[in-house]
Amino acid sequence: MDLQKEILVPIPPSIFLKMDKKKLKKIIKHLFYIFFLSLIMLLGFFYMFLPRITNHGKTVQVPNLIGMHLDELDTHLATCHLRYVITDNTDYSEKHPPFTVLQQFPAVGVWVKENRKLYLTLNAEHPPLVKMPNLIEVSIRQAQLLLKNRGLKLGNIKYIPDITKYTVLEQWYDGHPISAGKSINKGSSIDLVVGAGLGTQIIEVPDVVGIPLEEASLILLEYGMRVGLTSIEKNKTLPVGSILRQNPVAGTQVRLGTAINLYIANP
Repeated sequence: MDLQKEILVPIPPSIFLKMDKKKLKKIIKHLFYIFFLSLIMLLGFFYMFLPRITNHGKTVQVPNLIGMHLDELDTHLATCHLRYVITDNTDYSEKHPPFTVLQQFPAVGVWVKENRKLYLTLNAEHPPLVKMPNLIEVSIRQAQLLLKNRGLKLGNIKYIPDITKYTVLEQWYDGHPISAGKSINKGSSIDLVVGAGLGTQIIEVPDVVGIPLEEASLILLEYGMRVGLTSIEKNKTLPVGSILRQNPVAGTQVRLGTAINLYIANP
């Protein structure tokens, strides 16, 4: 049998080159389409979808909720497109009714996104109990500081002749003597019986002009006097809260326990 020989005809390299260019153009074209579609999807995600789910660009200003009752919060915050959470922290202020807002976070005036949660602290229904400190044999100045640290207030002061001067002899609550360590409501007033010394009960009024109210109160207590009426007067020279003037004025002779009226600077 005759075997036919296969004749291999060589293919010119130019044909492969043409095929490679066509494939390359096709691949580049597809890559361009993929890139273009990906870019459109990416821009759509960031500028259309993401803003819708995050309220991007929609902000509201946090309102002042201090003093607002719990029953009013839902309606008020709904109009502002905000939510709230009541924190576990409890506090008490006699200036506000029970279940009213004492603290808020974020603070008033801050710009936040719509639907943001505000964290609120409410005023307790009843004042917490605190331990009565021991004020016996301490100075009247120190007694006021101890009361303030416990959330208690200084009530009436009765001066009596005694070998000690401006030292606490007795502490009273609600018309009865009270011992140290007894539990009482925070914010209660404590009356004191204070030694006046054995000399004259006529004293000279000190000068408290230009100093802060709290410091002036302590100075008056050390001199056997106390703060009387306080009034606010406009003044741009002295720091806010400083004593602008006093009545009686410094140097006046008054009886022990006299109340000194103070006028407080305010711009």
